[in-house]
Amino acid sequence: MSTSADTDTIKKPILAVPEPALADTHSEEISRSGEEHESENNEHSDEEGDNYSEREQSVSTEPLDTLPLRKKLKNLSYITFSAIGIGLLWPWNCILSASQYFKHDIFKDTSIWAKIFTSSMMSFSTISSMLFNIYLAKRQYKYSRRVINGLVWEIIVFTVMCFFTILHFLLPKWFNFMFIMVLVVISSMGTAMTQNGIMAIANVFGSEYSQGVMVGQAVAGVLPSLVLFALAFIENSSVSTTGGILLYFFTTTLVVTICVVMFSVSKISRKVNENWNVEDGHITDVLLGSLRSNEEEIRIVGRIDQMEDEDHRRTNGTRDDNDEGEELQLKVPFEVLFAKLKYLVLSIFTTFVVTLVFPVFASATYVTGLPLSNAQYIPLIFTLWNLGDLYGRVIADWPMFRDQKFTPRKTFIYSLLRVAAIPLFLMFTAITSSSSGDEEHNGSVIVDLCYMLLQFLFGVTNGHVISMSFMKVPEQLDNDDEKEAAGGFTNIFVSTGLALGSIISYVFVFIIDFIIR
Repeated sequence: MSTSADTDTIKKPILAVPEPALADTHSEEISRSGEEHESENNEHSDEEGDNYSEREQSVSTEPLDTLPLRKKLKNLSYITFSAIGIGLLWPWNCILSASQYFKHDIFKDTSIWAKIFTSSMMSFSTISSMLFNIYLAKRQYKYSRRVINGLVWEIIVFTVMCFFTILHFLLPKWFNFMFIMVLVVISSMGTAMTQNGIMAIANVFGSEYSQGVMVGQAVAGVLPSLVLFALAFIENSSVSTTGGILLYFFTTTLVVTICVVMFSVSKISRKVNENWNVEDGHITDVLLGSLRSNEEEIRIVGRIDQMEDEDHRRTNGTRDDNDEGEELQLKVPFEVLFAKLKYLVLSIFTTFVVTLVFPVFASATYVTGLPLSNAQYIPLIFTLWNLGDLYGRVIADWPMFRDQKFTPRKTFIYSLLRVAAIPLFLMFTAITSSSSGDEEHNGSVIVDLCYMLLQFLFGVTNGHVISMSFMKVPEQLDNDDEKEAAGGFTNIFVSTGLALGSIISYVFVFIIDFIIR
């Protein structure tokens, strides 16, 4: 942490934040004198008094990382981070879980569009997300705005999807396929934008808030799959299927809208607010709400003074706020972040590469002995995997996994061991393929139960590794600049892992097709 600011700068700190409470003040210019600063505080004292009780509800008097989950859920900020986590993954899981509807109702099962839909959807989603995450990671500012903008994009996409569900029969299959892929790309970019912003903020707030986002994502995986599992027992008519999927997409729009409202109500954007105010060449950096020591405040002031000097040396001419912010925002080099986070980001990358084979196997491994149809069994498998994922993310908060002895290197080794599940998936696919067309289900119930247990454990390890990796990120970093930048940096490895995993899934599509034949 830099302490290069001179003594004159020390007398004019940006933040008047008594530890350990979070500040909830208005932005103030660095050059304002002490008397003007005091006058400004008095002017807004009434407003702060009105919001005092609300802030107390958001910030627990006990350290949040020491509380059990049921007590964390009484904390408004934690609930908001968890809700944003739900809003992050719900759209993705909605499209993924509805893949059977797209393949059967829109592309009629046997067409080329039906065969390549799942892998194409994952590839379009993950590659566009990876590219957009790289773009966002190089622009380390305006995180709060990204959260809202990304959620709004999701609302637009699924509103359009509702109309598409009603009108798709009027259009040719190739157009439907390309139109869905466009919506998938926009949705993935919205998710990337929101995740980039919320993880940057969560890293500053603390690892327990990162875990809140992770738990929310797992909840978003469980609920849509439960809905589809229930819909599978409804009479399989075109009307009921269309009505159920329409309700499914509308529910997604509603969930994301609730996330926007909660983020606004909790005022997290005011507690951690990054603004670059440019007036007559003067720059003010407003960083509100995180717990900062005097040394941290000095570092911020020194950074801004240095930027002001550089600005005066530049050629004259005005730029808009966005260009100025991008030009002046201090970048944390990726090399610095990778040196500190290499095992954690590689754990994230490896986990998602391996996990992306799961949807391919889940859609191609059929029931053999249980009294269920494949249309009911496949949603059940998705549900079990997502329940395991949720359980894995919850237990990541156990003290034994948060202990310093459970190092990032051990987490990386843990992620590599998950590869052992792939041969087991191939084995079950080979066993059940002979019963895929047998309506009497003369196979073994034990085979079905063992496969269900495997999928559950595979989900547990996914959620466990991912949640532990994200929770350990803030612990490896030295200051808030690195923690904010790490939000975008880790997302690059998320999207890259998903992209590579989706490409590898194409290989397994052909392997499974060969096994079934």
